Amino acid sequence: MSVQDGALMNMQAAAEVPLTTSRQAPGQSGHAAPDKAKKRIPYGQWAAGALILATLGAFAWSQAANEKLDWPSVAQFMFHPAILKGIAVTLELAVFSMLISVVLAFGVALMCQSRNRVASAVGKLYVWFFRGVPLLVQILIWFNLAVLYPTILGRDTNELISGFTAGLCALSLAESGYMAEIIRGGILAVNKGQTEAGLSIGLTRGQALRRIVLPQTIRVIIPPTGNQFIGLLKASSLVSAIGGSDLLTQTQLVYGQNFKIVPLLIVATVWYLVLVSVASVGQYFLERRFNPEGVPARLTIRGFFTRRPPGQQQLRKAGQP
Repeated sequence: MSVQDGALMNMQAAAEVPLTTSRQAPGQSGHAAPDKAKKRIPYGQWAAGALILATLGAFAWSQAANEKLDWPSVAQFMFHPAILKGIAVTLELAVFSMLISVVLAFGVALMCQSRNRVASAVGKLYVWFFRGVPLLVQILIWFNLAVLYPTILGRDTNELISGFTAGLCALSLAESGYMAEIIRGGILAVNKGQTEAGLSIGLTRGQALRRIVLPQTIRVIIPPTGNQFIGLLKASSLVSAIGGSDLLTQTQLVYGQNFKIVPLLIVATVWYLVLVSVASVGQYFLERRFNPEGVPARLTIRGFFTRRPPGQQQLRKAGQP
């Protein structure tokens, strides 16, 4: 080996030595021990959690020991036939109103996005009106429609517009105003360049909408649509103002006979919480089903209460924040 080759090898070996290498004290090994961060005990979090649990426990115990709540009556009327009938009507109002509102909202959203100024103005006016008028006012207007139109298509308006029908029409139209904005936001979330790319390969604007834009829009609008459905479940209680046979209406009829107001209201509260919980679980699975990263639809308690946006689970697996 020549002198030049030996010098070159020494230079390469020196280049591989990190510049941050510190001097080792005598008796120490060449591998530095990793620094261990001292784990701090979150005393504040533990104290706050204990205080919250103690407060909730004291409140629950005070209610459980309160004889005026009449818990035996709550258990007695929990599965009363009138209550179960009201639950069925509440579900019918929520489901049918959501389906009708989605159909109406889709057309209104396309009108708002139309290049036709008249159609766009009508769509925006529709959204402005039905989002602006309170839902209870709309329900009362529909229920008293016979004052304006005594007959519709040759039939008595009071026969056509019952309490259930008035509630269904009001809920559907009011909800369609909100859903139109949700769908419009989902359409705007898709890059316009994708539509232009579809047009460049020979697709019509309608085909590009159906095949490119809408599949991506559905994934975007599912979370807010689930929230709107949950809101409809609770908003259906306003139909009780006109006797729409919903859960709250049936509850009022029962406690109007036995005067057990608070126990029956507790029964209604429990059932509303059950319906909302079931709807929330359904929303959880829908979000996982339409997740583009293919996250499995596996429900866990921790995952249900700590939902992450689509794709964050893959980012965590990759080591990214």
